[in-house]
Amino acid sequence: MQAKAKKLIFITVLITGCIITSLISTNDKAKTLPGGSSLPQSAQGAVASKAAQAKTVRVQVSGAVLEPGIYDVPASCRVEEAIAVAGGLTENADSERVNLVRKVRDGMQIRVPVQKAARTSRTQRESAQAKYGLGESASKKYGSAKAGSGRNSSMMQSVRINSASVSELQQLPGIGPALAQRIVETRNSGRFTSVEDLLRVPGIGKAKLAKLRDYVEVD
Repeated sequence: MQAKAKKLIFITVLITGCIITSLISTNDKAKTLPGGSSLPQSAQGAVASKAAQAKTVRVQVSGAVLEPGIYDVPASCRVEEAIAVAGGLTENADSERVNLVRKVRDGMQIRVPVQKAARTSRTQRESAQAKYGLGESASKKYGSAKAGSGRNSSMMQSVRINSASVSELQQLPGIGPALAQRIVETRNSGRFTSVEDLLRVPGIGKAKLAKLRDYVEVD
């Protein structure tokens, strides 16, 4: 009888232990269900990494912008903001043909076309050069003036870049209203001490500086 009692007690304890273990396991699983608690640490890391990557996207901005290139921009920004990162529009940009309020996406190419009149003028000039055998060397030999500007580079007076107004700066070759305003804003943060300081101005590179060098002076 004692053996049977001991056996019965053993079986009872064993069954009770199994029930308790099952309840604990079920409770742990409930905590991992959606809405119960956080994901495992490895899963949390993957989600955080994806969220960080989604904050910025990479786009290519080309065409009639001051600084074409590939840029990382916020994923929530729009085309007009991406163009601003690329230095803004050039003077001959045709912004009417670009959806400036469109949201950007990763891998997107934003190409800003030039105005039709500017394209036509360039095409006509190149056609004339091809017809009469005039190339870049011939243009340099015979001289040229900016089409439609009414400015003769040989008669242009030097412009003092530290005191010239926006309208006076626009008399320089290749300088429009937007770029003239940037020159004024740049010198307000620090006067130009040499012609090379114009490279501080967004939109003026070494090529443009070479064209300006003979027409500007530091006062």
